[in-house]
Amino acid sequence: MSNPGILILPGNHDDPAVRQRHILGRQPGLGRRRRGNVQPATRFRPQDPTLTPEAHFPLQNVGAIDRRFPRFINRFDSREMLLVIDGSWLNNGSKEIEPAAGSSFKFKDPPCGSSASTIAFPFSSEPGLPMQGDVGGVVAFPMEERGPKGDVVDHTSNRAKLRAVIAALQFRPWAEEGWHRVVILTDLEYIVHGATALLPTWVDRGWKKRRRGRNAGSRQYANRDLWEELQHCIDELREQRCQVSFWLVNGRDARQSRYIANTKDAAKRAAKQREDDSMLREEFTRLCGIMM
Repeated sequence: MSNPGILILPGNHDDPAVRQRHILGRQPGLGRRRRGNVQPATRFRPQDPTLTPEAHFPLQNVGAIDRRFPRFINRFDSREMLLVIDGSWLNNGSKEIEPAAGSSFKFKDPPCGSSASTIAFPFSSEPGLPMQGDVGGVVAFPMEERGPKGDVVDHTSNRAKLRAVIAALQFRPWAEEGWHRVVILTDLEYIVHGATALLPTWVDRGWKKRRRGRNAGSRQYANRDLWEELQHCIDELREQRCQVSFWLVNGRDARQSRYIANTKDAAKRAAKQREDDSMLREEFTRLCGIMM
């Protein structure tokens, strides 16, 4: 594929041995991965807390003279770039309409005068064929029926946003572009706290919640399959000397952020696409951006 576009690959294309080591938390002969072996992502601390995400990570062009790529780059460290994610869960609580979830991420803005569509919906292309054409900066898609392990899963708002993080980190070979840090911007504390603090504890407990009292027992922490897939993405980038950090923005700052507003709108539109059977994908996928 020599022109800009998005390839849709099977989500389980990696070597099984690699996925066993990184995703399942096991290594041959070593048993279950322990807490000390899980290195969570870090939390991003803005160099200037008074700046908005748009001011802290303005759009800039990088790359060779004959091929420039716009990215959101940290004005205080040109080796750091920003990805913005969101997810939407529609029809929550309705007994007549099946809940629908969509995910989205933003990695650039279209250049002035560009004819590229602001939002790309890669699942709108024919199955097995890539989506051709440049992308204006936001990629959105309805969530697949199955998770990364092949299980049919229920859609939730938390899963939709976790799915967006995974898709964003897999979209481009960010380390090969030269970035030392990829910052994920989100307004969901569940993702930030889980990815930067709680994940080692969940793994150490075998993903079982501990309960006290007369009805003591155990329950599983939710979304294990996506958390393990996310940790796999973080580990892969770390091995290439590219760190992943999460930036939590909430309250008025989140409501006033154009970056977040763009991804929220795209995720809602993607969730509504589930009403169109041609847009649905059953198997977990990997979106790969080419020449963008």
